[in-house]
Amino acid sequence: MSEKPESRLSAGERAYRTLRARIVSLEPNASIGEQMLAESLGVSRTPVREALARLATEGLVDARSRSGGIVSPIRREAVESAQFVREALETAVIDKAVRGRDARTLFRFRQSLEAQRFAIVEQDTALFYDADEHMHSLFCRLAGQAKVWDVIADAKRHMDRVRRISIDNTDLGTLVDDHDELYRCVEGGDRNGARKVLRRHLRRVLVDLEFLEARFPHYFSEVSPRAAVRASRRSEGRNRK
Repeated sequence: MSEKPESRLSAGERAYRTLRARIVSLEPNASIGEQMLAESLGVSRTPVREALARLATEGLVDARSRSGGIVSPIRREAVESAQFVREALETAVIDKAVRGRDARTLFRFRQSLEAQRFAIVEQDTALFYDADEHMHSLFCRLAGQAKVWDVIADAKRHMDRVRRISIDNTDLGTLVDDHDELYRCVEGGDRNGARKVLRRHLRRVLVDLEFLEARFPHYFSEVSPRAAVRASRRSEGRNRK
C-alpha cells in the first residue's frame, strides 16, 4: 500500500514505523524500552507494545515481557530471502522501466547520481543511503509501478540492516559505477544489459554479508563457516603483532 501521511496514521502504526526505521541502524541487543519510546512519541504504552509485537513476528525484535524488547541479531537466512525477493521484483520492474522511460524521470535519475557523488565527497553516508533509496524507487515510477516500491521496501527490511553497516565499510564508488552503468542501459533502451547490471548490483549485499559477518560477528545470530575462518585468521594476525 502507499504510505499515508504521518498525521493520518494511528498511534500504533506510527510507533511501528518509527521503531522499524530506527532498528535498521541499531546494534543487536540494543534495549527498546516501552516507556521511553511511548514518551518520545507522545503515546501510551499500548500502541508501543503492539508495535513491538509486530516487529517480533517480523524477526526484528526479541520481545521481553513488561519492559519492552531488544533488537534481534541479523539472520543470514532472512537477508538472503529479502535479497531474493528484491531481485525478483526489481529485475521485473527494470524491464518495464526501460520501455517506459521518459525525459523527466531520467533527469531525476541523473540528479540522484549526482547526489550520491556529492555524498561521497562530503563523506555523508546518510545522504548516500537516502539518494540510493530514491534512485531505486525511480525504477518503479519509470515502470508505471510506483506502489511496487512499497512492497520492495517492506520485503527488504532485513537486507537494509546489512546495507546500513556495509555503507560505512565498502567502496561507495563501486556502487555509483553500477548505478551509472544502469542509467546508461536504461537511457539507451538496453533491457538485457539493465537486468544484468541490476542483478550484479543487488547481489553485492551477499558478498558484503560474508565480509561483515567476519568483521562484526556480534551483529549476527550465526556466522557462516567461511566468515568464521576469516575472522579467526584476522584475530591471529592481530595477536602476532
